[in-house]
Amino acid sequence: MKLISWKRSFERLNEEREMTKRKKEALDNLLNTSRISQSTYDLFNGEIDEAMAEIEKQQDALLEKMNSKMEELEKQIKTLETLLANYEIQHVTGEVEEEVYQREIGILSIGIETARHELDTVKDAVNQLSTNPQIPTTDTVVQQEMESQPREKEAPKSEVEIVEEPSI
Repeated sequence: MKLISWKRSFERLNEEREMTKRKKEALDNLLNTSRISQSTYDLFNGEIDEAMAEIEKQQDALLEKMNSKMEELEKQIKTLETLLANYEIQHVTGEVEEEVYQREIGILSIGIETARHELDTVKDAVNQLSTNPQIPTTDTVVQQEMESQPREKEAPKSEVEIVEEPSI
């Protein structure tokens, strides 16, 4: 059994989203107070839109992996519960010695508790990612074209890192 450590990617994407949102607000403020021209605004706004499109793309990939992880954890819980039920039945019928029963039930109970906790944490994160408001862009058509075509000059990508760690 393995648990995927997705928390760093989740936190990084949230930080990047908030930073981009603050940049957008600062840029809007500069334009609204006439401290920059519309052309300067458009230049920076395009870069911000590009950055947000990349963050959203990475969020979608992370959400997909997290949904897959939820399915995996649900299967894992079902398997552990089946094993637990089997040991309980074998214990009641006298097929399993008390010492073996206690050891196995303890291990299975810890595994179920750990998997349920991880599942709850992943569900909370998925809900948070799914409900994060998007930063409005000025030209959604251009943004959609950028998302569908490879970019020649991309900002440094932050990869969604998935690390597998052994669990109990």
